[in-house]
Amino acid sequence: MFKLLRFYSIASLVAILATALLLGFFYRQVAIQGIIQLAERNNLTLARAALNSVRPALLEYLSSAAEVGTGDIGRPAPPPELAMAIRTLMHDSTVVRIKIYNQQGVVAYSTKTAQIGRDQRNNPGFISAINGRVADTLIYRDTFNSFDEDTEEDNLMQTYIPIRASRTEPVLGVFEIYTDVNDLVHQNERTEFIIIAGALLILMGLYAALLLVVQRARNIIESQHQTIRERTETLEILSARMLKSEESNKKKIAIELHEGLAQTLSAVKLNLENSQQKIDSDDTIGKSMAKIIPVLQSAIEDVRTIATELRPSSIDDLGLLPTINSLCRNFQQRHPGTRIQQDISLQEKDIPAPLKVILYRIIMLALDDVALHTSSDRVVIALYRDGETLTLLIDDTPLASPDMASNTLVEVDPHLESRFAKMLELTTLSGGTFSAARPAAGRNMLRAAWNV
Repeated sequence: MFKLLRFYSIASLVAILATALLLGFFYRQVAIQGIIQLAERNNLTLARAALNSVRPALLEYLSSAAEVGTGDIGRPAPPPELAMAIRTLMHDSTVVRIKIYNQQGVVAYSTKTAQIGRDQRNNPGFISAINGRVADTLIYRDTFNSFDEDTEEDNLMQTYIPIRASRTEPVLGVFEIYTDVNDLVHQNERTEFIIIAGALLILMGLYAALLLVVQRARNIIESQHQTIRERTETLEILSARMLKSEESNKKKIAIELHEGLAQTLSAVKLNLENSQQKIDSDDTIGKSMAKIIPVLQSAIEDVRTIATELRPSSIDDLGLLPTINSLCRNFQQRHPGTRIQQDISLQEKDIPAPLKVILYRIIMLALDDVALHTSSDRVVIALYRDGETLTLLIDDTPLASPDMASNTLVEVDPHLESRFAKMLELTTLSGGTFSAARPAAGRNMLRAAWNV
């Protein structure tokens, strides 16, 4: 049985955790963008406020360092007013490092002297700034900075600012400012934790509520299934009783026809035959009796045929297997072009008594269908038991069929099931399952099975 509550609880829990992680990731991205924008505004304000007053000195310094390369030993020192402005900028602020690049991407000045002279022309931040655009990069603590060739000890915001004499002048260099954003990152992490925890609490509350709903739905479904099972069992019992009652009535009618009407007609025929011998002198009466006697004989045979179709007495007197043998012999006599092959691996005692007449009727209906609808020259009737399952298999495979030896399972053909509706009804009412399939053109395969 499908475990609805277990499946839903696992699937919902996975979905909730995935949702919480996605919310955390989404918030983190939004918060990082907020940090970058805030730090960019602060860095621009700090840098412009500090450098505007010493712009002539800065431009003079960049002009003197414009041709400095990575291999040059002598580098010009920044003017005193520029050095003072940089010290003032770093005093009592969140700025922790400052670098100045010339147009070739060489670090002409850095508050971290080990970085002076390094070629960073491939630095994306420098490339953006030298082309006139402000660039920002957020570096987290313990992250290796490939361009500075160092592992950062703080959460830093790098801002690259183009340096030019005026808005219309070309860019002469790049000013890089490192800002400590530890407080912002920590606040972001705390907020992220609070949001994820709150979301988890809300989602877990929703999860618990939905579990209660699903559990309630499962109980309702199980209750309905139980009702359906009980009604199905009741219907099966009623169907079995109805089938038993129908067979009992058929048996009673068959006995009455065979023992009553057939015997009466036989007695009338016998009396007529005896009377015919006594009045042979009267040609008119003799001829009349000679016409009546064949009619009576035909009526007797019809009555016995009807009685046999209603309920063959041989099932009760001899058993099912001899009755099937007799049915197959009679069929082959009427249809000499069709050979019936019996593959029955059961003994009479292995067949439950209530199923004997059902099996007989299904085989009889199948043979009638072969005679009416197919031109098969071979019919296989198999009756076997596999564990607790009793199976009847009827296959009208022609002898010349290339698929005769094929045991490939095929899908049930609904059109064939409607054609064999009576067999389906008999099998279902007796507690079994019936299927009809067509493995190949001109071939029908019928299967009826019962748990016994």
